[in-house]
Amino acid sequence: MFSKITHQVTEEHFDHPATLPEHVVNTANTHAIIRARISNADSLPALVINEKTLNFRMDSRTIWTKYALGLINYSVASMGNLSEAAQVEARMSTAANAIGDYFIPYYGVTAGDQVGTYLLGIWKTGVEVVHAVKAQKDLSPYQTIWTSLIADLSNYLNKLNPAQWPVPLMTEVFTNLTKYWTDDIQARYSQDATGDSNAIDNINKLVITGIPNHSNKGFASLADVISRGIIAQFPLDFVG
Repeated sequence: MFSKITHQVTEEHFDHPATLPEHVVNTANTHAIIRARISNADSLPALVINEKTLNFRMDSRTIWTKYALGLINYSVASMGNLSEAAQVEARMSTAANAIGDYFIPYYGVTAGDQVGTYLLGIWKTGVEVVHAVKAQKDLSPYQTIWTSLIADLSNYLNKLNPAQWPVPLMTEVFTNLTKYWTDDIQARYSQDATGDSNAIDNINKLVITGIPNHSNKGFASLADVISRGIIAQFPLDFVG
């Protein structure tokens, strides 16, 4: 069982309007001022917390939901030998590409394509895990592939945004995601409703909602870590 994420990543609450003072708007070093305020605070400053960032955060949660739960949908279709399995598989490719597209406006087409490619590789390995569980095969070869892909993705994300996406955090999140995926697939195969429910709950918290930071025991979701990281790195794109 992988340990719960313990890295200190602040959960953001986009529930108050942005305030951008006139002297900040009119200064030539606006970018430096905003960056300084971000780097010196545990949370994002009010001037980049607005409707634009709220929508950006929700978009992140939407695309990561489709990606994280897509493999669960595929396992349902595959375990039940449903004809929809091929359609679900196609949607998963679309979900991985959509996440890559989310990165493109900030890091470029090459970076977006690379992120999408890594995510597609991680998901396709998950498809192989579904078939391996059904055939009662050893899962260790697929776990080895996952470990390699996760390392590549984590290092790549860190190169894009070193301050916001540390390698240990990215590695831990994606390792836990693949672990919970495996838990759910195995639970479905053995018709363990409780295990199935627990795995989906863990995926939901890990990737989508996070856990509120009550006395430093919570954590932000993967979706929020990604969206917050982009906002912090490119604050001028979210002012006003």
